[in-house]
Amino acid sequence: MITQLAGNGRILLTLNDSGEWENLFYPYPGQFQHLREARLGFWDETRSRFQWLRPGNGLAYLGPIPGSDSYPSTLWKGDGLTLTTEEIVHPNHNLVVRVVRMESEQERRLRLFSYQSFMITESMYQETAYLDPTSWSLVHYKRGYYFELFGDPAFDRAVCGEHTLKGLKGSYVDAEDGRLEGRTIAHGAADSVLQWDVHLAPKVESAVRIVLAIDRGPAAVHRLRDEVRAGGLARYESESKAFWDAWVPRHLGSRVSGFGEPIRRLVRSSVLVLKHCSGTNGSIIASPDSRSLAIGGDSYNYCWWRDGGYVSMAMDDSGMGEYADRFLHFALQCQSPDGAFVHRHFPDGEIGSTWHPPPFVQVDQTASVVAAAWHHLERGADPDTFLELWPMVKRAANFLTDFRDEATGLSAASFDLWEERFGVHAYSSAAVAHALEGAARIAETLGKDYPRWRIASQEIRRGVLEHLWDPKLGRFIRSLAPRDERIDASLLLALDLNLLPHDDPRFRSTVDAVTERLWSKEVGGLARYEDDGYYGHENPWIVCTLWLSAAHLRMGNRTRGRELIDWVVQHTPASGLLPEQVDARTGEPKSATPLTWSHAAFLELVYRYRETMSVP
Repeated sequence: MITQLAGNGRILLTLNDSGEWENLFYPYPGQFQHLREARLGFWDETRSRFQWLRPGNGLAYLGPIPGSDSYPSTLWKGDGLTLTTEEIVHPNHNLVVRVVRMESEQERRLRLFSYQSFMITESMYQETAYLDPTSWSLVHYKRGYYFELFGDPAFDRAVCGEHTLKGLKGSYVDAEDGRLEGRTIAHGAADSVLQWDVHLAPKVESAVRIVLAIDRGPAAVHRLRDEVRAGGLARYESESKAFWDAWVPRHLGSRVSGFGEPIRRLVRSSVLVLKHCSGTNGSIIASPDSRSLAIGGDSYNYCWWRDGGYVSMAMDDSGMGEYADRFLHFALQCQSPDGAFVHRHFPDGEIGSTWHPPPFVQVDQTASVVAAAWHHLERGADPDTFLELWPMVKRAANFLTDFRDEATGLSAASFDLWEERFGVHAYSSAAVAHALEGAARIAETLGKDYPRWRIASQEIRRGVLEHLWDPKLGRFIRSLAPRDERIDASLLLALDLNLLPHDDPRFRSTVDAVTERLWSKEVGGLARYEDDGYYGHENPWIVCTLWLSAAHLRMGNRTRGRELIDWVVQHTPASGLLPEQVDARTGEPKSATPLTWSHAAFLELVYRYRETMSVP
């Protein structure tokens, strides 16, 4: 499971719960995942013993160093030896610096080894690895993607080898006798090992910096290498740390005043997750977690427009308006000619995989982008520059206005927000009504005149109240065509889109019905819907629990609203990364971790609760 992140909008590096590199994405978060394996090890010359830095291999892994959110840091200790690692991604260069600090109670001679096996552009073959003796660096490349490794101090030896094919384990085995003796070039399923000879004086810290430069083409990556060496690696390391130490506080400010450290720390983690999961081109991935490949056959490394819309709004509320603006311009480039947004896109803007038949539409996703655009303008975007986004809003609003069910006036049938059922859904229609009202307000702000959008919004809202409210059940039903009466937490999100005034009896009765049926009796938290079987049975979801918090805050129940925020904090792993859901029996994180939507929803509810703190 991912426990730490570092990135700059082009590179995204993740670490797992053993302190090892898990994913290395480039040129955007979520695309491509270039890393097969990376590991550190050392040969203790004094004891003639080799160890890989992995739990159970001799040294105890003590986990991330507390307070190291800005740049991942881990700690290993045992046998009189302490090792710490820091993983630093430079904010504006395609540069990863891995700092390994070592301290021994007695004099020691060590050989530090760094093993790396890439799968450049997400395949393991047709790759080359070679040692360049003229620059004393080691390069892996394929199809224009270049990864160049060097060190400070310079590494003493290097070998290249192969793995997987021909019965080979990998060149890491060459390190396990304490001395590298292999080739200096390899191709196919290529890998490599670097070696540093380290002399540790008693209780004196020594550091090795392993540098990875990434770029498209040999000239670009070599130029970056030369710039780093000319400027001094210490400078690049210090300016990176200074940037990240300054960036985080600027996006907290007064937004966390009045809260204790647990909430403050999760807010800090959340703004970093939102930043690291957004690309310089504006794409926002649902999660960098790739574990779902083994279960679902695909990953979460895509831009969903629903998730991206809600994340964009949280960005605007977190002082990250420029990131929200990039997302909306990314959406402008990805919009279909008819104005809709199809299922999901790769981080580079190409249409992603789907399990839905044409036209690949979940209507609430298009609505989410329009709602995010209105939120962005409302939060201070300059109307002059916003005119660039007007064509996108216009096309999307016209699509939503026309994509209607003639019999009911509701939005026409499409897949629901859980991407599982085809029908006319309460949440989808409420989201469209909300988006069209937002589009009408955008038009007014820009001096445009599109009354048909507001008329359509009002008609759809009336249709939800007429056709999806069931007086016998005393609550809204989930969907029509086919009729589905199962209780669904998305009804709470529909209520949060101003479907009803908070003092309307139908508001409270729907909240009560959802809570009664979907609240987890064992661990607390709110499930998605009745008989949900995704990764378990009716597991509580972070976003659903926060929707319930929002409903209570709207009804004026600040105490219960805060309790639900605290429940999320209490069920956050020590990493500070929120999962998609937690196990209904154990409370352990399940499925994608971190989920950007979970973090966005948490930020939004914390800010909303803070607005009530001054209310008597």
